[in-house]
Amino acid sequence: MIRNRSQITMSSSPSGSDIENNMQTDGKGSYRTPWGTTLSRRFVYVLIGCLFIFLVELFLLNPAPLNEHRPTKAASHEQLTIVMNTFERHDLMLEAIDHYKRCSVVKHIYVVWSEKDPPPERIKAKFEGKLHPSVTFRVETEDSLNSRFRPIDGPHNDAIFSVDDDMRVPCADLDLAYEVWRGSQRSIVGFMPRVHIRRNGIWEYRCWWRVWLHGTYSIILTKAAILHHDYFAIYHQSAEQKPVRELVDRRWNCEDIAMQFLIANHTSLPPIYVKGNIDDKGVLGGISTNQNIIKAGHMHDRSSCLSDLEKIYGNMPLVSSRMIVDSAANGWTNRPSTVYEYLSSDLWKW
Repeated sequence: MIRNRSQITMSSSPSGSDIENNMQTDGKGSYRTPWGTTLSRRFVYVLIGCLFIFLVELFLLNPAPLNEHRPTKAASHEQLTIVMNTFERHDLMLEAIDHYKRCSVVKHIYVVWSEKDPPPERIKAKFEGKLHPSVTFRVETEDSLNSRFRPIDGPHNDAIFSVDDDMRVPCADLDLAYEVWRGSQRSIVGFMPRVHIRRNGIWEYRCWWRVWLHGTYSIILTKAAILHHDYFAIYHQSAEQKPVRELVDRRWNCEDIAMQFLIANHTSLPPIYVKGNIDDKGVLGGISTNQNIIKAGHMHDRSSCLSDLEKIYGNMPLVSSRMIVDSAANGWTNRPSTVYEYLSSDLWKW
C-alpha cells in the first residue's frame, strides 16, 4: 500500500461517552434515544463494549492472510542476491548470514571481505556445498568503500540487496521491498531515507527528523537497499565515475550518496522508501551515532560530499519523493481512504 505522509488524515469514531450523552435516562435504568426508542442500561454498556472491541481489532490486529495469496517459494529468476559489507565483526556477520538464509527470496549471498587476513577456514567450512542460498566470500585486494559496488563475477540476480552486517531486515519486509523493486527496476528501493536541503546557498545532508519534518526524501542508504546490478558495472567501469570513486576513497565516506547520484542522473527517478521494521544492531557503535558525532564531523563530511558531487556532475541530479510504501498486511496503516468504506457490503458477509 502506497501512502503519502502529507496527505494522511485521521478519522475519529464516536466514543462511548458521546453515545451516552446523546441519550436521555428515564430514571428507571434505561435510556431513551433521540428516535423515541428505549434501551436498557445493560444493553447500552454491551453496545459500547462491542464497539470498543471492534475498534481495537480494526486498528491493532493485522489482517489475516488468505491461503491462496500466501507467498510461495520464488523461482530463481524471481529472487535476489545479497551483497553484504562487513569488517572485523565475524559474529555479527555470521548472525546476519543465518538470518538472511531463512528468506526464500534470497538466492545468493556474497560477503565483501576487506580484512587483511583471508576468511578463516572454520567460517568458510560452515557454508561449503550449501546452495540454498549459496554463500561466497569475495576477498578484496584493497580496503575501499567502493568495493561494495564492484560487479559480481559469479552467479547473481539482477536485483542486488546491498546490506551491512549489522542490519536485520525481516524476511517479510525484504519480500515487500523486492516486490516494489520489481515494479520499478531502475529505482533504488530501501528502508532508510535521507534528504538534501539547501541552507544559505550550501547543501546539507540531513537524517530522519528532517525527512519527517518536511515529508520528503531524496536519498536511500545502501546499508539496506535493493538496486539493479547494472549500476555496479557503471559505478566501477565508467570513466565518468573515476573522480567519484576517488572522492569516496579520499573522504572514506559517501559511497551511498555517490550511488544515489549515479542512479538519479541516469534515470531522473527518485528513490523509493519502504517502511519496514528493521533492527540496526550497530546503531550505537556507528560513526554517525557515536558520542563524538560533532567532533567526528561525519555529518559535515557528508554535506561536503553533496557539493563535491554536484561539481563532478555539473548539476544536482537528486530527485525528491514524498511516497512511502507500506504493507497491506499492516493492520495499523491499512485503513480506507474514506470512513464510509467501513460500511461496505463486506462487513455484512464476514
